[in-house]
Amino acid sequence: MSETIRVSKEVKKELLRIMGELQIERGEKVDFNDVIEFLLSLYRKKDPEKLKDLVGLVPEISVSDLIEERRKEVQHEKEKYGI
Repeated sequence: MSETIRVSKEVKKELLRIMGELQIERGEKVDFNDVIEFLLSLYRKKDPEKLKDLVGLVPEISVSDLIEERRKEVQHEKEKYGI
């Protein structure tokens, strides 16, 4: 069963970039679901170095800064969307 999610143009652009990299790496067509599953697997493994490589984060940001920023984003989403 599929669901619709909304993302900003910037996020979509980054997802498309990662999608292209995954297609090259895997040698097969991938879709947004594959990209999100891949990113979730990295999150579950807590592999911040791989995540930083993928999304081009600046090296001055610590993992704890990233976690705190994500916590704030989740809180904002809860307030905005009532999740």
